[in-house]
Amino acid sequence: MKKLLFILALSSTVASAQWVQKTSCKKDAAKITNEAIESIANLEYLPAMGMAKAALLLDPECGCAQLALAAISSPNPNWGSQKSKLEAMDVSSLSAEEKAWHGFLMASREDRPAVAQAAATKYPDSPLVNLLVTSPADFNSFKTFAEKFPNQAAAAYNMMSYGYLRGDYGEPNQDMAMDYVKRSQQMHDGPNAHDSMAEHYAAIGDYQKALDAELKAVDYARFGSPYWDYARTYYAKVNQEELSKELMKSQTEAQDAVTNGDYETFSKYEHPDIIHTTGDSNLSPFYTFNKASFDREQAIVWNKFELNNMNVTYSPDMRTAVLTFYAAGSYTFKNTKEEVAYSTRGSSVWVDTADGWKIMHSSWAPNKDGKGIPQS
Repeated sequence: MKKLLFILALSSTVASAQWVQKTSCKKDAAKITNEAIESIANLEYLPAMGMAKAALLLDPECGCAQLALAAISSPNPNWGSQKSKLEAMDVSSLSAEEKAWHGFLMASREDRPAVAQAAATKYPDSPLVNLLVTSPADFNSFKTFAEKFPNQAAAAYNMMSYGYLRGDYGEPNQDMAMDYVKRSQQMHDGPNAHDSMAEHYAAIGDYQKALDAELKAVDYARFGSPYWDYARTYYAKVNQEELSKELMKSQTEAQDAVTNGDYETFSKYEHPDIIHTTGDSNLSPFYTFNKASFDREQAIVWNKFELNNMNVTYSPDMRTAVLTFYAAGSYTFKNTKEEVAYSTRGSSVWVDTADGWKIMHSSWAPNKDGKGIPQS
């Protein structure tokens, strides 16, 4: 579930449902701003920004649209613009509900719950104001809101679906979770509820359905979509076996390139922004492994080097992989012609970049009663 830092706690709505009973905006601008608030309610901030700016083209004095732009801006005092946008507004021109929203956004994070409760008591019939008091700390608050404002209940239904999945309403109930997220989708035509459904499927381990749902979210606006990362994760989960085989193949090819002194092949697995560190099986200090490592004169010649018993594990987002393996073979010293049996265990770290999977770290150590490479 997305971390709901309640810059604005809202809900979704059917197209005709009004969030603000009385607004400072002209009629056409008010209609567009209402849709902007609906998008904000469903955590779809980029569409909301476009709608709010469109409303301001029709009515530059539309206070509700100005508030929408402030609400989706960051409150971080070091780099966010929320406070400056709020301070630039003519508060005297706002409607009573808009002033309540403005006051909520101006309040500190600690004071917002009390400010929201006071505003909801004063404006009990305002959907906009009343949803300011809802919070994931109390999932029953979303039920209360949905019962009081059924026409604006889509986002509340979405939150309730998480409550049912997590067990906030008793025992975890997957069927109820899916039912409520579907209700949200039926009420609001936007990507976030599809993303929520994908998270629900992922939570129960059905990554194919999670991927299918996430791609529906991406389809609303594929370029720069915030949902692409989740789609990539679910795709990797679905295809984990094939991905692991490819990574093991890459590890083997990269290691063969090292033992054969073939930098051209090894360079395919380097990234210009990644420093590849390694620790050799002679247990010498870690060092940076790069093109210069291939230029050093080697004291040994490899007769045989084979990786076996390879295993791959992943970070939760499937963007980092750790490979573990064993290696066996032999090498001969150039100066003495002495042959040494080689037996080690190793691991490597690979990261998924825009240019494909690249190696970041590797480490080797002799097996018990085994030997690694010589000290020098």
